[in-house]
Amino acid sequence: MRLKLIVQISLITGIVLLFTSVLFGYFNFSTLKHAFLQSAVSDLDHLSETIFRAVFHQMLENNRDQIEVAIGEMGKQKGIERIRILNREGTMVFSTHGSEIGSTLDKNSAPACMVCHNEAMSLEKPSPLARSRMFLDSNGKKVLGLIRPIYNEKTCWTGACHAHSRETSFLGLLDITISADPMLMMISNYRNNTVIQIFFLILSTSLCLTLLTRRLIIQPVHTLLEYTRAVGKGNWCFIKSVPGDELGELAEAFNEMTGKLKRNREEQDKWAATLESRVEERTREIKEMQSVLIRSEKLASLGELVAGIAHELNNPLTGIMIHTSLISSDPRLDEGLVEDCQTVIHESRRCSKIVKELLDFARVSDSQKAIQPVSGAIDRTIALIEHNADFKDIEIIREYDPELPDTLMDASQIEQVLVNMMINAGQAMPEGGTLLIQTGVLSAKEQIYVRIEDTGCGIAEENLEKLFDPFFSTKGHKGTGLGLSVSYGIIQAHGGEIEVSSKPDQGTVFTIFLPVGDSRSHHLFLE
Repeated sequence: MRLKLIVQISLITGIVLLFTSVLFGYFNFSTLKHAFLQSAVSDLDHLSETIFRAVFHQMLENNRDQIEVAIGEMGKQKGIERIRILNREGTMVFSTHGSEIGSTLDKNSAPACMVCHNEAMSLEKPSPLARSRMFLDSNGKKVLGLIRPIYNEKTCWTGACHAHSRETSFLGLLDITISADPMLMMISNYRNNTVIQIFFLILSTSLCLTLLTRRLIIQPVHTLLEYTRAVGKGNWCFIKSVPGDELGELAEAFNEMTGKLKRNREEQDKWAATLESRVEERTREIKEMQSVLIRSEKLASLGELVAGIAHELNNPLTGIMIHTSLISSDPRLDEGLVEDCQTVIHESRRCSKIVKELLDFARVSDSQKAIQPVSGAIDRTIALIEHNADFKDIEIIREYDPELPDTLMDASQIEQVLVNMMINAGQAMPEGGTLLIQTGVLSAKEQIYVRIEDTGCGIAEENLEKLFDPFFSTKGHKGTGLGLSVSYGIIQAHGGEIEVSSKPDQGTVFTIFLPVGDSRSHHLFLE
């Protein structure tokens, strides 16, 4: 394992170094290549200007012999492949290669012509780099060429021998071609040196990191592993030599853990002596909790029973009141029965009032809101329902945001909502499962949320929209359909909202959103 860790660190370090070095070398090489090219073009531009000025007076005097001699002597310099002068029609007037004098270049294919006749290039004093080109000559040798436009200057068009009019601005080109081998050799040498430097940099850095990793990480980890195995065998030993870095903190944490394990083992030995008495005490506590839970279940059952009876009586009472009113207003009714009808109406209204009170009992009481943490309400709710028979094989997981701000709420009403949703979740997992309770903050909406997720049977998609309708239930005879409706009303009264998502056989997620309730939390969002 230690060797594997070293190999991994060295490999990752080498890859990172290789990538960064190659990236650096690529950009550095590209920049230098461009600089070399600019330097070569600049030197070639100076040479072309020198040649032009050397034959300028011969051109004014139309002394072709002297021009040819001067160009021929200059073309003998080392590195110069060819010097030639073309007129504005592309015809070769002078050249160091006498065989091409008098020939005309194709403007669409000749490299010298394509530089000027490129649509993307301006003919108004183009830069030296724009007037240059790199290409292969007839011998397959890579050469660098540059053209120098010959303009119709004043000293030129005022000469007696000049054959062009004053309005003609462009007379021809001076084309110089030199060997690109020296520049390419410099670029190649620089590239090779850069590759060698990168290789030795990666090699030396990886080697140093490997040695440092072995000394600073692998050896302390090996020591910690040995002590861990010793503790696992019951030998309560402590690390004495602790380095002053993160691994030292780990060693200190190991020593602290070993001390706690030693104390726990001692406490377990003490527990063994008093185990019977502690079991009896715990059994008594569980019985007390069960009695409290039974009373809570009875109250919950009473609420469901009341809501169900009220719902079942409400519809027939309404029918009785309507038909009795119609009968009492019928002129065919015997006068002796009118008083009896009024009595029926009066008693029906009294029954309707009782039904309304029963429904009010099953719904929400007056709010007693205060700014307080919602996590407390969740903990109290879990403590109430976790011993319920429906939660026998259900694991409850809590994931609270430690920086969750408080909210303005009626704790008892929020607990009523949480009980309702958790009981529903428990009933949806008859074979057991997981119930996740999660809290967090939505900074954008200045809201907190409570997420209740189960791994139960889920809810059909066609029932999701009707889930919060009064008296709608997916549990058949087991529910009255009032729980989620009451919960929805409570959360709305708190200025919040409830969202639900579910898929059959994959579980259900209820999310409760509540507004943040104190000034401290508003500062939290601003930060």
